[in-house]
Amino acid sequence: MKYLRLSIIVFLIWGMASSCEKFKDLEFVRVAGINLDNLGFQKSIVRMTLAYYNPNGFNLKLKDANFDLFFDDTQVGHSIQDTMIMIPAKDTFYFPVKLEVNMENVFKNALGALMNKEVTIKASGNCKVGKGGVFLPFPIKCETKQPLSFF
Repeated sequence: MKYLRLSIIVFLIWGMASSCEKFKDLEFVRVAGINLDNLGFQKSIVRMTLAYYNPNGFNLKLKDANFDLFFDDTQVGHSIQDTMIMIPAKDTFYFPVKLEVNMENVFKNALGALMNKEVTIKASGNCKVGKGGVFLPFPIKCETKQPLSFF
């Protein structure tokens, strides 16, 4: 009976250790959409949808995202997300973002953006990603070049 208990304990420990996979970083895919909710001269509200890919073979949850948005290396906005987002295994998911944009900084870079016909959009910050009630900090880092077509 003693050996049976010992073998069950060893089997359970082996099973739990082998079920833990190494977590792979989420991959930024693209900016899927941009909408202007409230346009003002000092502050505007912009809603964006970011597409990410989960290369892991298991579902995850994302919560407590907090990041800054940059246009051509100038901070123009900040976002705090407190909703839980379900991330499917080996699939693309969409992360809705509500940004408060400082229009003063946007106007400072408007002439340069019009001259270049393209703007570099970067997001930098942190969020928590987890599974089974255990959440770990995860950096938010994405960058894309977006063409501007006003005319």
